[in-house]
Amino acid sequence: MWMVAEAYTRMRRHKYVNEANRYAANVIAGKTMRLVSVVMTVSLLQGCFGAPSIDDTMDEYTTRLSRVLDKPLTQEAFSQEALPDSTLVAASNIALPSHTYPTLAELGNNVNPLNINIREFYAIQDCELGRIVAERNTALGKTQLPSQRLQYEHRLLNVLANCEARLQAADNPIASTVAEWRKQKQAQYQSVWANVVQTSTEMKLGLSMAGAPLQASENKDAKATVNALNFINGLAETFKQKNAVDAYVEASTNNNGELEQQLQIIASSRLPAKLWQTQTVLNNRLALLNQVLAPALNNVKCENGIDSDKATILRNVFYLYFIEEIQPVASTLNSYHYQLQPLWEQWAGNTALSAPFKAHIRTHAVDNFTQYSATMKAHVTLWQNFLGRCNLSPTAP
Repeated sequence: MWMVAEAYTRMRRHKYVNEANRYAANVIAGKTMRLVSVVMTVSLLQGCFGAPSIDDTMDEYTTRLSRVLDKPLTQEAFSQEALPDSTLVAASNIALPSHTYPTLAELGNNVNPLNINIREFYAIQDCELGRIVAERNTALGKTQLPSQRLQYEHRLLNVLANCEARLQAADNPIASTVAEWRKQKQAQYQSVWANVVQTSTEMKLGLSMAGAPLQASENKDAKATVNALNFINGLAETFKQKNAVDAYVEASTNNNGELEQQLQIIASSRLPAKLWQTQTVLNNRLALLNQVLAPALNNVKCENGIDSDKATILRNVFYLYFIEEIQPVASTLNSYHYQLQPLWEQWAGNTALSAPFKAHIRTHAVDNFTQYSATMKAHVTLWQNFLGRCNLSPTAP
């Protein structure tokens, strides 16, 4: 009887143990599934937030190099160990575009309105000109945005041309007065266009306030911005050097929404400012890193051209961060720079644009780009020398 009871007890204990094991297994499986779910969620969130910025990549690149070399590669380390050269690094630093954009007082062109007396005003009522002139004198007309003013001036020039033609056909003596008004407004057109380029909120955002640096890909509206900037540049030619009345043509500014749409694209993308902010970050960070990294790499031993473990790890860091992450950003930057270069050259020669505005463009699109390119080349040369000495190639690890 006791043996039967013992056997029964053992069977019950075995059952409980099995159930406990199954429960534990289920708990572990549940935790594993939750862990996988968390990992997947984090991965999805990282994908939503996009790639790291160029500043973050430079931080990681510098940190990894510092760890392998067992040497701090920071501003503080540079100041302490290479003080004589710190002035050279400071001199090679370039400014952010937000720091160099001129003030509104330096940019705006004053455009004098037409002075039309009462007799002349009533004499042109048979033309559409009277209505257009009256429109400018309303509360809204006096507070037009630069883009709205350009559209208004375009309409005014077309109406002046048509009115002049009608008055001449009717032998109306006021036709000569209208012709003088047309010449006055034609001469002012470039200044009105320049006010759009220099003082529009959207243009200021696009040319100075990056918001975020450039990425290797997925730069919103970047390609469309190149077209938008060229569209706005083309508006400068709408009435330039056109004297004959019948030479005037309807341009896309007549479509009130088109110019505004192009300006919104520029404000959304902020492509020029992103290019210039990114080249500033790369130049300033690499100029410092080049100074500190050069002697550190020279101290890495590669006897008789045979690579050491440290040299191989350094090559891997260079490949994973500079070649895989930094160079693609630089390549995208260079591509858009050269697409926009003809536009900047045209603006440099445009007399309607102010000297401070053209200086801002020249600083970033010419001077700073040249400095950034030289700094990038110096960094690549530094690594080429090191890898060549250690008989390593900059290939994937």
